[in-house]
Amino acid sequence: MEGVCAAAFTAFTVAYSGYFFTHLARHISRAWRESALWKRPKGRKMPSKVYLLQLQGLSMQHQAEGQRQHLLWLPLHPRKRLKRRKVLMNLPLLSAQAQSKHHQAPPPLSWHLQELQQKALKEPPVPKLAKMLVSEGDPEAEYTELETIGKGGFGTVCMAVETATGEEVAIKKISLLQESGSELCLNEIQVMRGNKHANLVNYVDSYLLDEELWLVMEYMDGGSLHDVIRETRLAEGEIAAVSRECLQGLDFLHSKQVIHRDVKSHNILLRLDGSVKLADFGLAAQLTAEQSKRRSAVGTTYWMAPEIFTRKLYGPKVDIWSFGIVGIEMVEGAPPYRMKTSRTVQELISSGGRPKLQKPRQQSAWLRDFLHCCLERDEDRRWSAQELLQHPFVTSAKPTSELTPLIMATQQFMASRRY
Repeated sequence: MEGVCAAAFTAFTVAYSGYFFTHLARHISRAWRESALWKRPKGRKMPSKVYLLQLQGLSMQHQAEGQRQHLLWLPLHPRKRLKRRKVLMNLPLLSAQAQSKHHQAPPPLSWHLQELQQKALKEPPVPKLAKMLVSEGDPEAEYTELETIGKGGFGTVCMAVETATGEEVAIKKISLLQESGSELCLNEIQVMRGNKHANLVNYVDSYLLDEELWLVMEYMDGGSLHDVIRETRLAEGEIAAVSRECLQGLDFLHSKQVIHRDVKSHNILLRLDGSVKLADFGLAAQLTAEQSKRRSAVGTTYWMAPEIFTRKLYGPKVDIWSFGIVGIEMVEGAPPYRMKTSRTVQELISSGGRPKLQKPRQQSAWLRDFLHCCLERDEDRRWSAQELLQHPFVTSAKPTSELTPLIMATQQFMASRRY
């Protein structure tokens, strides 16, 4: 028995030692290959894609004297693409003349250098569209930042003042390194530049600064409708006032064949004078004669229309459904199904569910009918923004100045919690 145990232990030790030394050898080999001192050995086959780089440190005088330049061969590694790219951005490619003079590269090398220079070593990912849309100049000289008022997955929003006039603005800063974020910001710039209306947040300017895209827009000093809903309760006349202003903005967008696609209380901004404006047009879609409908499943789950969940073609009336959800928010303080998961909400709406007020008898018949017209599952039967502006509930709205006390109370409640 002892002999069997000894033999088993010996076999395990040998196997483990082989495993350990194999991985140690791989680690040392990888570290050697990726080190900055590794040069291509003579006679060894060159990797299929290689960057030929010139080591920094030699003066132009040394190059002119014909002294042999030191070359660095750095192989591509797909799992380290981003990190490698940042390193390579600071290392200049060897010129074609220097290549022919100091190194006789095989024919495939020049082809790889051209391909990689175009794809991987191009300047930071600034879309051509961004260069066409933005203004020249230094935004840091034109605007003085005061405070950060919001942060998100793609960047930050800060409040600033224009140096020359002292006018307050909001600046949204998006990193160009996050491709999806920069695309949303560019889309927002296009929509805001081409659509000016009293119920849409005004576009001021846009800039490129290093690796950031800056969108300068009107500063809404009253915060968002979401803040008001969370902190206070709105009367029906105040709900009607918000509805009228938002529907005017949606009617304008839809007349221009633009779908907002992310209508929710967070994206409805207010001013202290009671002004109500739609904001955040990153997901907006421009319809055309060739593409009069969309099918993309975009938006925020709790506010999305059933035709989006079921992947049907849809048009501007998805915004009306979303605003119907905002109407329930204004009544009850939260959207329907808020305590359920996104998957459950999708299944409920897709299978024929229809959001309803929890205590409908406490609301007027006009308000109930207004929400019913917004939340009609059949898109063809759902009312348009223009039709809803003639609804008795909307025409009974109070002036927007009636919203000012609510906005100020909201800001006081929020400030008291911060301090």
